[in-house]
Amino acid sequence: MLAGGGYSSEALGFALGLLPRLGKRFALKQFAEQQDPNFVEGLPEAVYDAIDPAYERGETRKMQSGIVVCHATPDAWVPSKFPGWDSIAPCPPRGARYTIGRTMYETDSLPADWVTRCNAMDEVWVPTAFARDAFAAAGVKASKLVVLGEPIDTAFFDPALYKPLPLKINSRPRQSITPLSHPFRFLSVFKWEARKGWDVLLRAYFEEFTADEPVSLHVKTRAFHSDEDFDAKIDAFAAERGLPPRAQRPEVHVIGHELALRGLPRLYKAVDAFVLPSRGEGWGRPHVEAMAMGLPVIATNWSGTTAFLDDEVGYPLPYELVPVPAEHNLAGHRWAEPDVGALRRLMRRLVDRPDEAKAKGAAARERMAARFSNDALAAAAEREFARVADVLATRKEERKEEL
Repeated sequence: MLAGGGYSSEALGFALGLLPRLGKRFALKQFAEQQDPNFVEGLPEAVYDAIDPAYERGETRKMQSGIVVCHATPDAWVPSKFPGWDSIAPCPPRGARYTIGRTMYETDSLPADWVTRCNAMDEVWVPTAFARDAFAAAGVKASKLVVLGEPIDTAFFDPALYKPLPLKINSRPRQSITPLSHPFRFLSVFKWEARKGWDVLLRAYFEEFTADEPVSLHVKTRAFHSDEDFDAKIDAFAAERGLPPRAQRPEVHVIGHELALRGLPRLYKAVDAFVLPSRGEGWGRPHVEAMAMGLPVIATNWSGTTAFLDDEVGYPLPYELVPVPAEHNLAGHRWAEPDVGALRRLMRRLVDRPDEAKAKGAAARERMAARFSNDALAAAAEREFARVADVLATRKEERKEEL
């Protein structure tokens, strides 16, 4: 909930939507990862005030013996693979009446131990039909799988509420070939790992645009089992690919420092489009944040993003399905290899047709508000909880009859 990252953001969305609906019947408890002080510090005060009473209720045994949702990767569920976690805040706790795992994965299969852990739960809630089919094919019992999308706080991610975050721009001579009065600004948000397709993004961008064109690419990233010298990584990548040196390439600006949640909408507000050619997504948190902020989105047309992105509200990117490379130790798994040529064409199209891009962004905002807001997904979750309550009532009656 308060550790930062995708699971944390999703959990916050569900909590903020469910609290007004369930009131004192709803509780929260931090488990697995510890709170990230920087993330907590960056929360809007209203968010923290809203969830604080639910944390107090989460310490009571009565709450822990009800319907429990373990919202994390299965390796954190009891018995956790991480030393000490089960003794601090086990999930599911002993005595829970009904256990639900909320999780997702980014390839077309699952690690074997995840299958075992999923089948030990009463149910497993996944965000997409894609995930449901992949989990079932991997061996999770189909009867346990429930599709429940992921909420996005469209009241918080609202472009009307924010001024743009100042972005770094090089003062170099440019051709005047864009219909906009400013350079067309692309944004990508990801952790620096192969799955996110940063190499695909840089290759397409460097091959399609030149140094004197009015475009810029802004990358909000963080290290993932690597150092944080991102400019050096970009230069090394360009050299390995035979791409132009820095002075002859279009602008790239890396934001490698932490950005408080309350400042994140200003980053989206400062750009013209979002692009992320990842090789697989459990859902696609930055994608929906960008869409809620009214941005056109280019994203790989595979895995989690297919639940919310299509050509009515964005720019799905073609791909080829390929085996996951051996170094990732996922034998038999596949993921997407995005089409670099198609990405080049789509990025160029957005620069050449900014009005079309804005219209797609507006439609994306409408879709997020209508289908994926905190309230919309909380209503769906509440219906699932009511269904589970009926299951528990039936079980109770059956036990009475047996006695």
